Amino acid sequence: MKTKLTSLAIIGTIALAHAIPSGSPQKAGQDQLPTGSLFSAEELSKGFSSHQFTPFGDPKFSLEILVPSGWESHLSDFDPGQLRHDTEAPVPMIEFYPNGADDLGVNVQYMRVPAEKAVSAFLDEYIKNANGTVAARQQLDLQGRKVEDVLMKSNDDSLGPMINRVMAFRRGDILFISTAWSVEEKYEKYKKVFATVLASFNPTGQQ
Repeated sequence: MKTKLTSLAIIGTIALAHAIPSGSPQKAGQDQLPTGSLFSAEELSKGFSSHQFTPFGDPKFSLEILVPSGWESHLSDFDPGQLRHDTEAPVPMIEFYPNGADDLGVNVQYMRVPAEKAVSAFLDEYIKNANGTVAARQQLDLQGRKVEDVLMKSNDDSLGPMINRVMAFRRGDILFISTAWSVEEKYEKYKKVFATVLASFNPTGQQ
């Protein structure tokens, strides 16, 4: 389900997104993690649509997110066993990408993580398991949520060097992981689109 973006709610959320100063931010590559008002209200209205999804057919996982115009979007394929073992590995929820593209896209996953485990510690393990390296890192305040925001570099056997922007935050025992990724040479072109999409992600299901 999708609706044309006419409400100012999502626009306002994106505009208010800002980085929270941390003790030792990585300055190198920090400009690759843009935040705030990156498009005008008119550009947002013309260039994006607000989509609503209900992964797994479970209203508790309902969400909304901006999808760029002309991109394909759908619920992710999953195995029921992944839901039973969601404390062991992230479970895919949704994904979207430009029509016909295989070298960039956005996806959202979730994982159940004990409350005592910090989101930053989870991301450290996530990046390590992906054989990635951190190029930049910051913490954001989005809709009152503290969001870990990481620029991760990795390598794909088929596509070569990749750049991934990963945002993660906690909601109860659920960690949501939103990733925008592309081959290295396309990241600069799409970084503002990626930032806008990731900042718009909002889980709407009731816990």
